[in-house]
Amino acid sequence: MTVFNKKVFFSLIFILINFVFLKLVTGCYSFTGGSIPPHLKTLYIANVDDMSGIGNPSYRELLMQKLFENFRNDNSFSIVDFGGDAKLFVKITSISDQPQTIGVNELVGGNRIDVRCEVEYVDDINKKTIWKKSFSSFDVYEVSNAQVGRDVAIQNAINQIASDILVAVVSGW
Repeated sequence: MTVFNKKVFFSLIFILINFVFLKLVTGCYSFTGGSIPPHLKTLYIANVDDMSGIGNPSYRELLMQKLFENFRNDNSFSIVDFGGDAKLFVKITSISDQPQTIGVNELVGGNRIDVRCEVEYVDDINKKTIWKKSFSSFDVYEVSNAQVGRDVAIQNAINQIASDILVAVVSGW
């Protein structure tokens, strides 16, 4: 083997070993469940309140559905219909729809939907609030597809908020 071939061979071996090591390390690490207190096994998710004034019950129902789906898929808790070691209270506080401008001429490039929620996560065994946080997300839709685009943008923002709530509960952020 020439010197060049040896360098290439050892470089490839080094890369392979690092790749295997990284795969093993990342495969063993789990992001979920890291900060849920061990005495909390069940979670009750209260009905989502919509205080936004929009008057469309499908938005609170969508958020409720996404929360149930996310927590069931995560398996950090057993979801219960009442009681629960931990409780989650979620309120949609606002849904706003504003034109989003682009460029020097202030042309409308679409509308921006902002959804904001207040969430309280409670340890019902110790009777204390673990945290109370605000969550928000946004999406942009084209005004040429007004109603359908608006609904899709709200759904996208709600889906993101449901994911953020899950991460906050299971990771403690």
